[in-house]
Amino acid sequence: METGTYYGEMVAAMKRRFERIYSIEFVPELAERGQRKFAGDPHIRIFCGDSRLVMPEVLALLDGPALFWLDAGYYGWIGKQGDQQRLSAELEMILSHPFAHIILLDDARGLTGRDGVPSVADVKSYVESTFPQRAVKVEYDILRITRRK
Repeated sequence: METGTYYGEMVAAMKRRFERIYSIEFVPELAERGQRKFAGDPHIRIFCGDSRLVMPEVLALLDGPALFWLDAGYYGWIGKQGDQQRLSAELEMILSHPFAHIILLDDARGLTGRDGVPSVADVKSYVESTFPQRAVKVEYDILRITRRK
């Protein structure tokens, strides 16, 4: 499960490694492009819309633990003011879901704590205090949320 399809590079790279791939793209033109690109792959589904609205639909499709790849670019780190509520909403929905999903957030360096964007420490504190069975670690610019050992 991915947020931020963009040009579908991650979906293309993983399409033979997973039984099912779901990706949510906010920009309609990019979502349509992804839908066309993967039309011949029945195990891939590209959704269009705000992840806060589409994520419940995707979560309802899951019948076991999943790997989530969340796009940090959504949060405005590339110099544009992003939607600061999206990350917390996505995390809340995924972590509250009945299965122990693994969450990867790319470009962790973008979690700067400036201009309304949370810091890595903010995310870690929120996740580990709200969901004490989860642990947060950053390695290779990827924030990982896994089950606490």
